[in-house]
Amino acid sequence: MTPRFYDLVIGGVMIAPIVRTLGLAILVALVLRPVLARIGFGHWFSNPSLAECGLFVAIFALITILT
Repeated sequence: MTPRFYDLVIGGVMIAPIVRTLGLAILVALVLRPVLARIGFGHWFSNPSLAECGLFVAIFALITILT
């Protein structure tokens, strides 16, 4: 059976479900940033920005799989 995806409608404009998932992933990433800074996440990698981007992609993929 094919899963059903429901569009979000804001002011008569239909927004794709991936935008809602992306917004949730951004929210989770923003909540995690202070925690990661406190434990020294950036010191573990030679390129902390790239590591944080990879973490965001992993969060986005996990949310996509779970919804």
